[in-house]
Amino acid sequence: MNGTTAILTLSLNTFIRYYSLDPSKLVAEVSRRMQSSGGYDYYNILADAVRAKASGATEDEIEYILNRSSNPSEIAHNRAAYEMFDEKFGRKRGLGVFERKGRVRMCDGRLVVLVNPLFSIESSRSFDVYNIWATQKPELDRARAGVGVHLMNVAFSRTAPNYNYKMFNAVDGKTYSTVNNTTPQAITTIAQNIVNIAMSA
Repeated sequence: MNGTTAILTLSLNTFIRYYSLDPSKLVAEVSRRMQSSGGYDYYNILADAVRAKASGATEDEIEYILNRSSNPSEIAHNRAAYEMFDEKFGRKRGLGVFERKGRVRMCDGRLVVLVNPLFSIESSRSFDVYNIWATQKPELDRARAGVGVHLMNVAFSRTAPNYNYKMFNAVDGKTYSTVNNTTPQAITTIAQNIVNIAMSA
């Protein structure tokens, strides 16, 4: 790495969202991002509730977290996503908080994607690590989920290479774990586009 300073740092889910945009919307989004210092994390409450559940918190404690916002629609969205997670994983043995954080540097380090999966399920057969997608638009499909899975694999290739990385869609309850052959090339292309827009913004 030649020590290039990152001009833009994105969360994994934000990168997937950018990956889904058409070119003109991407220009608008990245330009807006360059003008402001990051946005409000709408799903922070969901993340805290999931971590609390994985740490063995009581229902009352989780309820308190879910009601933390003063925005009714934020509460409703986070609650719906949490309930989808709880229904699918809440009673599984081996549920735990995934403490590791990773990062993927692209375009000679100009773009950094922060990878911070929320929870894991450990069994005798495998160790599965999940990143949660809770946004309704864009919809998480196989191709977009593959972007997330690939970047998780890259982020933890040195520190935790033998885990199974998965994307959990908290909107419809589906889980994805596969990556298309064309995904790495597509990610590189989008990353370069993002950097080009950011540099000219």
